[in-house]
Amino acid sequence: MQIISHFTAQALKTNQWEINSVSGLPLVQSPLLMRYASDLEHAFTTRNGGSSEVPYESFNLGRHVQDDALKADALHNRATLCAALGADVQFLKVPGQVHSGHVVAIVEQNSELELSKVDGVATSLAGVPLLLHFADCVPVIIYEHKKRLLAIVHAGWRGTAQAIARNAVELLCTDYGADAANMVAAVGPAIGTCCYPTGADVVEQLMLTCSPPANVKLEIEDLASLVKGGYGDSENTEQPRPDLKAINAMQLLLAGVAEVDVSSFCTSCRPDIFYSHRQSGGVTGRQGAIAMIRTNNTKRTNAAN
Repeated sequence: MQIISHFTAQALKTNQWEINSVSGLPLVQSPLLMRYASDLEHAFTTRNGGSSEVPYESFNLGRHVQDDALKADALHNRATLCAALGADVQFLKVPGQVHSGHVVAIVEQNSELELSKVDGVATSLAGVPLLLHFADCVPVIIYEHKKRLLAIVHAGWRGTAQAIARNAVELLCTDYGADAANMVAAVGPAIGTCCYPTGADVVEQLMLTCSPPANVKLEIEDLASLVKGGYGDSENTEQPRPDLKAINAMQLLLAGVAEVDVSSFCTSCRPDIFYSHRQSGGVTGRQGAIAMIRTNNTKRTNAAN
C-alpha cells in the first residue's frame, strides 16, 4: 500500500508565480506550464490593464451584470486578451458557469455546442482558445503533453465538491485516450485558506472528493491538513477553513496527474491585483483563465515583454 502523505505535501505546496507583461497586459503564468510554451499558450489574467469602470475596474472579462455598456466592455477586453496571446477571438469558447461539475469536450472549431450550464471545457483542437471566469473560485488548467490535449475548469466549493478537476482528467482519458501520467496542471490564483471560513458540512463534502484509489492508503492526518481551523480537532472551536486550491490539487494527483503547480496568490488578500467576490462583498468583476493549444503558425507571445 502506498502512503498518501507525499501527495498531501505536493497538494499543499504553493509557488510564487510571476506577473509578466504580455503585449502590455499584466498576466500571471505558471512556471510549470511555461515549460510547454512551444505547444501551449496560457495565462491567468489580473484585474489590471483595461478600462472597465468602477467597481469593475479595470480589466473585467465577465458579462455577469445586466449592464449593456459593461458587457460590451467585457467583450472588448476579451478581444484584447486574445490579441495579446496570438489567439483568434472568433474561435473563443466561453462556458456559462453555474458551479457544476460538468465538463464537456469542444470537438469543432466552429461548433455551437450548448455551454450555458458548463464549468469545464476540454479540447484537442489547436487554435481554439478556452476562457473561464473567476473571482475567488479556483481556476485549473490541465495539459496532456503527449497527445496535446487541454482542459480548463472553474472550481468553486460546489464544483470542487463534485470533483470537477478529476472529472476533467477522466474526460481526457475516456474521450481522447489520454494517460493521466502525461498530464500536468496549474492551479491558479484563488481565495486562500487564510480568507475562507466555512461550515463543517461544506468541509465534509469536500473531503469526500479526496478518496484515494485502492492501492493508496489514506491517513486521517492527511485530510485534516487540507483544512485549517477546527476540523478534526474536537477541542478547537475555530471555524474550519478549507484549502480549495490544495483540495483541487489533491484530486488531480490522486487521479494520476504527474505534476501540479499551485499558485500562492490569494485573490481575497490581493484586491489590488485580483477581483474577489468575498473581499468586495459580492460586487466585483471577473478575471480569467485562458489557454490554447498552439497551431504551427501561432506567434509565441507568452515570454515577458
